[in-house]
Amino acid sequence: MKKAFVWLMGAVLIVSACSNNAANGAYVGGEFGHIIGSAIGGIAGGWRGQHTGSLIGTVGGVVAGAAIGSAIDKSQERRMERVSTRRHHDDSGFDPQGRGDDRIMIEPAEAPLVVRNAIITETQHDGVLVRGEECTVMFEIMNTSDEPVFDILPFVEDATGNKHVKVSNNLRIESIGPRQGVRYTATILADKRLKDGEIIVRLGVAQGGREVTSQTREYRVTTAKKPL
Repeated sequence: MKKAFVWLMGAVLIVSACSNNAANGAYVGGEFGHIIGSAIGGIAGGWRGQHTGSLIGTVGGVVAGAAIGSAIDKSQERRMERVSTRRHHDDSGFDPQGRGDDRIMIEPAEAPLVVRNAIITETQHDGVLVRGEECTVMFEIMNTSDEPVFDILPFVEDATGNKHVKVSNNLRIESIGPRQGVRYTATILADKRLKDGEIIVRLGVAQGGREVTSQTREYRVTTAKKPL
């Protein structure tokens, strides 16, 4: 009986060599069927019934176990095919298994505009902006590329939002030619209620509605009710 069982299990394992789950299922099913069949046969027919029952139980257990294992293999294959298909059609480069290199989108480079030679002067030239005084902000914007740049907006603003300081409106520049530049001028006027303190003059340039942040500059200007 033992030889018959070993032979039967060996045949099943050979047939199922390419299916781990089917082979494992056949082995476990055969062992379980052998035990159950032997017990039932022994009760029903004594010694001969025990051997007959164990053989029948082994055969049935092998077949059932192999079938269950094969079904698990097929299920896993279908799942892997679905993952492979999704990965094949995923243009983002993302691999759910973590085996690929996820792509990172890089923001386009800033416009080739450079701000230089910024100068801030007030009427008295003493470095202090007082009531009723006018301050001039001047700087150059250079196009460092070999192509023209369009839709340029220089800007000057008071970053502190002081209500007693008025800045002239920013003026748009249609274009700057390759390797050329423009000089931009803005005016800041202090009213008669200006108090002692300071403002932060922020200047720079935007192109196509986007600020060229690397070229933004900030300058602190002292304010006073009257000349110091």
